[in-house]
Amino acid sequence: MLSEIKPLYHYQLFGLAVRSEIEFPEFTSMSEGQRDHTEYPWAELVHGKVPEQLEDSLPLADWIRVTKTECLFSVAEKCRMLVSNGNRVTLDLFEGVPYDDVRPYMTTCGFATLAFQRQFVPLHVSAVESPRGVWLFTGPSGAGKSTLSVALSKATGWPLLGDDLAVLEFPDPNSSPAGAICHFGVNKVKLWDDAAMSLGIDRDKLERDFFRPHKYHVMIPPGRGTIKCDEIVGIMSLSWGEDTQDISLTPMSGSATFSTLMNGIYPPYMAPAYLDLARLRIILLGMSRGLKGVTAIRPKRDGSLNEAVAAIAAYIEQG
Repeated sequence: MLSEIKPLYHYQLFGLAVRSEIEFPEFTSMSEGQRDHTEYPWAELVHGKVPEQLEDSLPLADWIRVTKTECLFSVAEKCRMLVSNGNRVTLDLFEGVPYDDVRPYMTTCGFATLAFQRQFVPLHVSAVESPRGVWLFTGPSGAGKSTLSVALSKATGWPLLGDDLAVLEFPDPNSSPAGAICHFGVNKVKLWDDAAMSLGIDRDKLERDFFRPHKYHVMIPPGRGTIKCDEIVGIMSLSWGEDTQDISLTPMSGSATFSTLMNGIYPPYMAPAYLDLARLRIILLGMSRGLKGVTAIRPKRDGSLNEAVAAIAAYIEQG
């Protein structure tokens, strides 16, 4: 049962209605009418004391421990954060530490863990809605997912639905992707300094990322918070090539598309702690059969971003 608190803020993101004692400008606020009639399950973000250890827990990393119902994050000299039962995040912020130093932990680690605990599947992707359907963009850190998605949205006018994290919900108990939905949440993208410059964004007006000082946070308009997975038509895996080559767009095999979905789970090491991996594979295999998988290899030379955007937009428009 959720505790009785007097929340200051109400948000809707990642398939949850959230009561929060902490303000997040990058979240989509809920009106009083939405709060009274929401069909989303409630979760809480609260202040509180968090234990230094969890009984009967297993380590996932030197700063993460899990049980069947809880996950403890211990961020050195910053905070401890406890994610519980898929409906509560408790932040124990150390004295003198500003919120900006720990906000990324709550918006990524916190909500990804809530998703896992609710049997949802968090993916490290950005998403753009074209006239032919929604495309997901994935790839390793630094592959340019955010930059490409922002540039593609800016050039085409296609809505940017989300960046960094999306959450898949599979309501069918029979290990089927039927009726699956995809939730987005944070109205913000993270761009490297050179990417912000190439997009004509004034970095002096942006919030600098605490973990990576050469990366900046850019607010984006709220998009559609939830879509049907049937609206997702493709997933594109991004990587860098040689500066001398042109962009290449290569269709994936079915097995490669499935592997791309599996590799997009974020963070991957947490999935075995909360999900039935056999069911997960069956569901994502079923979902991958309805997707076009594409590998995009791009050069980094000057002007290559515009070349990539033009090529990718043309490919998507061809269906």
